[in-house]
Amino acid sequence: MLTVIVIPCLNERDEIFLAAKSFGFGLGEEATPKDTYLVLVDNGSSDGTLASMHAIRRRSLKGAVVVTSEAERGYVPPRARGVTMAARLARSTGVPPGRVLILQADADTRYEEGYVNAFREAAESASGPALFEGLTHAPGRFLVGHPGFQRFADGIDAEMAPFLVDDGLDVIVDDKVSGYLLTSYLAWGGHRREYRADGKEIHAETSRLFLRGKVMGAAHVRAPRAQAVPSRRKILRNPIRHFATAGFPRDEAWWRSWSRGYDGPRDLEAFETADPGPALQRVIAMRKAHLLALMSALPLLVAGPLQVEIERRRARLHPLVDTFFRDLDAFPRSDDVAAVFDLALSAADGWRTLL
Repeated sequence: MLTVIVIPCLNERDEIFLAAKSFGFGLGEEATPKDTYLVLVDNGSSDGTLASMHAIRRRSLKGAVVVTSEAERGYVPPRARGVTMAARLARSTGVPPGRVLILQADADTRYEEGYVNAFREAAESASGPALFEGLTHAPGRFLVGHPGFQRFADGIDAEMAPFLVDDGLDVIVDDKVSGYLLTSYLAWGGHRREYRADGKEIHAETSRLFLRGKVMGAAHVRAPRAQAVPSRRKILRNPIRHFATAGFPRDEAWWRSWSRGYDGPRDLEAFETADPGPALQRVIAMRKAHLLALMSALPLLVAGPLQVEIERRRARLHPLVDTFFRDLDAFPRSDDVAAVFDLALSAADGWRTLL
């Protein structure tokens, strides 16, 4: 199976070297992995990232690294450009789309040994179309320096877990540790820019891609031996935002609006106290709202009324989610990605004052 790793970059001059090296690229011809290509997509960097990409290409087996650029800024355009280049590679080598595995990666993440092989094994053993997803874990240095943040996040998530859907219904995907066959990507309509009713762009492009695939019968397949260590720079830069959204990429306008109404602590030290709860009540409520919206309401909007009733009988619906569905006039079409995300994110914003 031909594997193509796609990494979009915006001002990642130093990080991209480390990400590429974790896959075996940029370390000389001998180290370059077999039957694997690396596609690096610059998205308008101004810090020398493009030069770093060309250096990685020179230090790898000839032809194994493709460097390209995408002028349109955003999450979607460079990822889509990377898959387009992967499709060209497949055609040039005569490999059919059903034998081409696309792995999405990020420049600020380090991928552990055996990562690519774990995805290949998952793809080879899949019985039908699927979205494959690996696992991430926090850097040890972050856990040592800021143990309270992770401990507190885990505690809130455990509290909400009884109300969240099982893995088989989940549609939220971690972009940087996901993969799919090229045939699936094409069948699901590829990465697209999509917008809410108010015109704001919806991020989480791979979750949206998979949502369309799930409606067509695709499975969500875990590859637990494919492990990666993402940086915690977004948490270090803005811990309150990351905690409140449970890591989901809300748009900047949302953050500015919510942030204006938040008057609590904003640094990581707030999570290291003996009892962070009282000072972070609004942040906790927003995290819970996002978990319920994205990992209960959203997948059930896709699954439909019958599954909602099943979850209700199993006592798995949080009262807010139960009320949400009882008040829903009609389910949107499950393949209308913008509509289902719009409903879920609107619910999250409404629930933050009720939790």
